[in-house]
Amino acid sequence: MRIVLAIAFAGMAGSVLAAGPDWQSVGENANGNKIYVDKSSIKPAAGGATAVLYRTELKAPLETLRGGITSMHSQMRVNCSDMTAAGIEVVLYEDEAKNQVFARNRAAKIEYLKEPAGSSADLVAKYVCKK
Repeated sequence: MRIVLAIAFAGMAGSVLAAGPDWQSVGENANGNKIYVDKSSIKPAAGGATAVLYRTELKAPLETLRGGITSMHSQMRVNCSDMTAAGIEVVLYEDEAKNQVFARNRAAKIEYLKEPAGSSADLVAKYVCKK
């Protein structure tokens, strides 16, 4: 009986740890791409900033020699005091459902900038800072 309870408890704990992103739609950017924020990723970061992961579903795939890029995940930090943001990493997907990554790019330098109105990062910053 103890073994059955231990296995059941371990299974429940594993499913909690394996929970995926909690995507919340925040709208469409100026290009018509759909933008989603992983609500579970919003956390305090260094220097008073807030870390966030967001997903961009492209309206039209970006064609490459290896196929079309259909979506991307972007990690960024937002400074709500002055509404600036810094890109950390971008992962481009040819097929997100199969986790087929086209490219992964990490920022060489973390630099906070004012984002253009209507851009993906602008929508995410407004969502994170609730402004």
